[in-house]
Amino acid sequence: MKILLIDYDAGTTSLGGDTHAYDMAREWKKNGGKTLIVTADYSYLRQKNPEKPHIGQIDEQEGISFLWIQSPVATDREKKILRGALPFEKGLHRCFPLIADWEPDVVLLSSRHLLGSHGAAKVAKRLRIPLIFDVRRVYPEHLQEVLEYAPSHFLVQVFSQTQKAMYRKSRKVLSIYPKLGEHMAVLRADPQKFVPVPQVLAPSFWKEHPFPQRHIDFVRRYQEKGNFICLAGGEVEKDQELDLLIEAAALEPRDVLFILVGNGMYKPNLKRKVKKRALSNVLFLDGVSPQQLIDLYQAADCLYVGLPPYRWHCYGADATRILLAMASGIPVVCAANIPENPVEKAGCGKVTPPKDVQALIQALEQMQSMDGKQRKDMGKRGKDYVNQNASISHQAAAYWVVLQTTVNQQSEDRKQALDRS
Repeated sequence: MKILLIDYDAGTTSLGGDTHAYDMAREWKKNGGKTLIVTADYSYLRQKNPEKPHIGQIDEQEGISFLWIQSPVATDREKKILRGALPFEKGLHRCFPLIADWEPDVVLLSSRHLLGSHGAAKVAKRLRIPLIFDVRRVYPEHLQEVLEYAPSHFLVQVFSQTQKAMYRKSRKVLSIYPKLGEHMAVLRADPQKFVPVPQVLAPSFWKEHPFPQRHIDFVRRYQEKGNFICLAGGEVEKDQELDLLIEAAALEPRDVLFILVGNGMYKPNLKRKVKKRALSNVLFLDGVSPQQLIDLYQAADCLYVGLPPYRWHCYGADATRILLAMASGIPVVCAANIPENPVEKAGCGKVTPPKDVQALIQALEQMQSMDGKQRKDMGKRGKDYVNQNASISHQAAAYWVVLQTTVNQQSEDRKQALDRS
């Protein structure tokens, strides 16, 4: 099977950035599948961009075929959308003869910002092959709640109409959001098209990395003094719900020590809040890489992960932060209200409602009252769950089944149409 995968921001192991398309292509290659990734030659999400990409030609990058579309430099998401959309669509149109010669069996659109949507639909229609839509963000809700765009903003209108159109034009719709079919129904699309796929941790989370010994020594030094360590890690942004953790720290006994690991724009706000309340049981550490974070998590007694109560979380949420914590084998206290929460499914911690500080305190007290073996067994369930259900091979296999089934069904439908004529 030959898959044309359109992803504006696709990266690779060496380029960095969003490696979702590349990781999937490598897994499908093991099944004999061939993938051509169509992507922009410039993406601000990558750590670096290809120095001399062969624009409009098929190029090999680390064993996977890429088709680079020339796109303008953009330093943020809005500039990328405004400047990059039309050049990318035009590039797809110019490259159609090359794509047709490659003879794909299916088109898979997997774009966070929906760039390339119209081009993907046109390619599928002209080649008379199925179009499959991989939904990675829910629009317009994401723009309104996460990025705080006004409902009247033109991007809200454009993205809403684009996603609705892709629901309609696609043969199948895939997503890690398990209740996305309900969103499709709201937009009057056929929810029967929807197929959920598992959430995973990308292979990049397991690459070789320096051991964060200094950070671990810091945590263990306070642990040896009799403190119960609750650790939260990652980019310190507002959507981590760390304000809730600070509120809990103000009410918790002083032998519970909250350590926040990470850097981000919201960190100064939290530091001011801690200073204003004169909290001695909240400490801050500089950020480490996600790979190092898994090592550091193992030095704690429990972990905290919070997700905001966005309205669109009723359809699902990106659980990467939760899975990363679970992978460490340490119990997780998760303040989130999302369907099919992996902490709940694995039984590896406590789940509390977002914004409910008393529920969070109660969960922390329950965690603290457990003996070491109980916490160890609880954390192990999370690690086992990640190993068994959250590998890229597990996700790629789910995609492969849908891709193969859809291609076979389209061929069968075409055959029956010819027989009738």
